[in-house]
Amino acid sequence: MEMTRRKFLGLIGAVTLSSCAHRIPLIGGNGKENPWAVAGLSDLHVNQARTTAIINRAVAQINDTRYVRFTVVIGDLSTSGQLAELNLARESLDRLAQPYCAVPGNHDVDTRATDPYANFKRNFGAPSWIHEEKQWVFFGLDTCEGAASDVAVRPDRLDWLEKRLRKLGPDRPIGVFAHHPFGPSTKAYRVKNADEVLGLFNGHNLKFIASAHYHGNQEETANGVLFTTTACCSSTRDNFDETKEKGYRLFRITGEEVTTEFVPVAVGALASASA
Repeated sequence: MEMTRRKFLGLIGAVTLSSCAHRIPLIGGNGKENPWAVAGLSDLHVNQARTTAIINRAVAQINDTRYVRFTVVIGDLSTSGQLAELNLARESLDRLAQPYCAVPGNHDVDTRATDPYANFKRNFGAPSWIHEEKQWVFFGLDTCEGAASDVAVRPDRLDWLEKRLRKLGPDRPIGVFAHHPFGPSTKAYRVKNADEVLGLFNGHNLKFIASAHYHGNQEETANGVLFTTTACCSSTRDNFDETKEKGYRLFRITGEEVTTEFVPVAVGALASASA
C-alpha cells in the first residue's frame, strides 16, 4: 500500500526531523546521467482559498514536466503564518505528482505564538533539512529572524550547517534552498552574513543557491556558484522588479552541471481555474 506524505507525518506525530527525506524518498536510478530537474517556486502568499488558483496551475505545469524529480517551495507560502493559510497551501501542493518540501519565509513565522514555527512544521516538517538525490546533496536552510525582511543566519543554524558539511566529501555537488537572497548583486535583502555562510562551503562543491523574498527573476554566477531569485507565484502580491509574469523556476541537472530557467504560469489557464 502506498504511503502518502500525510499518513507518514501522522505516524511520526510530533517528532521533528532535520531531514527532508520523510517527504522526498530517494528515487532509484539506472546509473545513467540522464538530465533531470528540481522545480522551485516561492512567495505564494496564500490568504484564502481563491488565492490558490495560481498555485494549482503551477502544480499542473510541474506535473506535466516529466523530468522533474521533486519540488522545493522556497518560503512565504502564507501571508501571516496562520494555520488556515498554510493548510490551504499544503492542499494545493499535495497535488504534485512528485514529492516536495519547503523552507519557511518570514511570512510563515507566527511571531505571536509560543512556537513561531508550529503551523509551518505541522504542514511541512522541519524548517531546515538535507536530502540526497543521486550524487547531489540538497540543503534547505531556514534563514528567518522572526518576520524581519533583512536577516542574518542565526549562529545555531550556522552550526547545524557546518556539522553536516563536515560529513560530506569535497566532490559531491551541492544545491541550497533558502528564502533570503545570497547573490552578491541581488537588488535587495541580501543576507547580512551571507559571506560567512558561503565561507562554510569552502572546500566543497557548491553549485547553486536558490532564494526567494525578492519577487523578481535574478540570475548571477559568482566564483562558480549560481545564485537566483524568482518572480513570485502569487495572485495577492506583485513582483518587485515591476514585471507582470508570475511563475516558478526549473533547475536542470546533468551530472554535476546545473542550468536554470524561469517558467511563467499560463495566464489563460489561471483565469479559467479562478472562474
